[in-house]
Amino acid sequence: MDATTTLKNHNLRVTKIRLAILDALENGHQAKPYAELQATLSDFNRTTLYRTLLALIEKGLIHKALEENGESYYARCGGCTSYAHTHDHIHFKCNDCGTVECLHLSNELGFTLPGVAIDSLEITAKGTCKICNL
Repeated sequence: MDATTTLKNHNLRVTKIRLAILDALENGHQAKPYAELQATLSDFNRTTLYRTLLALIEKGLIHKALEENGESYYARCGGCTSYAHTHDHIHFKCNDCGTVECLHLSNELGFTLPGVAIDSLEITAKGTCKICNL
């Protein structure tokens, strides 16, 4: 589905910055750091970029994949809504090249924590990606 249709389906106005962000995050398996988005989308005001990212998160179109050392990474969502972000994947960060990827799990994590109700779960793995591991 193209970005224009995606925005309309989520009751969002089609604007240049929304289209540009969705285009920049087209590869749904790789997250981009805010600094890279800001550099790529330098025609847009920094505040406008940040507010637009928040609006797209709120509507379930993107998610914050990782936050580390003051840097936020963003990725496209698949199957999320404005009511719930449902991510059945872990975030993997390569220690060598810094790439952050969304890796989908082949099975559900089958564990419970006694006495607590889990609302959300975030898992980040770090190591060496396939490309750097060659």
